Amino acid sequence: MSRSDVNSSPYRVIIVDDDETEREILVELLSAPHRQLEAFESAEAALEYLQDHPIDLAFLDHIMPGLSGAELAAQIKALYPQARIVMCTGYLVEVGYPHLREQAERVLHKPLNLGEVLQLAVAPAGA
Repeated sequence: MSRSDVNSSPYRVIIVDDDETEREILVELLSAPHRQLEAFESAEAALEYLQDHPIDLAFLDHIMPGLSGAELAAQIKALYPQARIVMCTGYLVEVGYPHLREQAERVLHKPLNLGEVLQLAVAPAGA
């Protein structure tokens, strides 16, 4: 694969949040020609998609019905160790959920800082 082929590959991003408004905001913000973006309302739906679709980056809600964001993050890392994980939460992580810092590259607190989200959605050099 040539360097130009690598650079032309879309950056594959998923958003998983049971809150429709949160999902829609992230989809609108992150939609770009150089990104392949998929959004899911449940961890289970995302996991089904992930069986056949590698990703580069995942924005995951922390608390969802069924599998939690942390549980989904662990499964994503098992499938795609190179995937970057960003956990989004409305909870104080340092007090109640210190394990989130182990599962995710970054933990963002809701309401999300949209500038920070955009910075995280940039493909790393060489990706």
